[in-house]
Amino acid sequence: MLRRGSVLLGMAVLLSLLFPVQFLLKESGVDPRNVPVPGADLAALWVLAALLPSLLMFRHGQLAGRIPRWSAWVALLAACSLAYLLLHVHWSLDLVTVQLREATAPAGLLPPSVSHLALLDALELAARIGVLVALVAVLLRLDAPAQEEAPPSRRRKR
Repeated sequence: MLRRGSVLLGMAVLLSLLFPVQFLLKESGVDPRNVPVPGADLAALWVLAALLPSLLMFRHGQLAGRIPRWSAWVALLAACSLAYLLLHVHWSLDLVTVQLREATAPAGLLPPSVSHLALLDALELAARIGVLVALVAVLLRLDAPAQEEAPPSRRRKR
């Protein structure tokens, strides 16, 4: 169940990244983070909209039985997909922003030219790249489907 859910979520995140709705809105002059959607921004909603095509692709490719039982790539895919979603939901983004600000400000871990907002952008980029790399690795390492074996041929005796 966890394997299926992480691969479905990873495929949905990847499909949502293929269609740059946020970029198109930014270029048209609309700030995607200020679009009045309660609880989430457009990226999280776009992932939810991409769940249906990813479910169809999952069924068509018969991936349920082909994903390996344990793989570090599946775990990385789940972690990166969840990180991407958490960075695009308002309450969790606010929580991560406060935690980063508190963790880096008093300790002086960051140079003055780098802010905690730059770290958030780096985390989002890392989540995007992680989803891309992990999903490709999972799909490349699929187990071959079980094929029916042909009956053994009989050798002729001479």
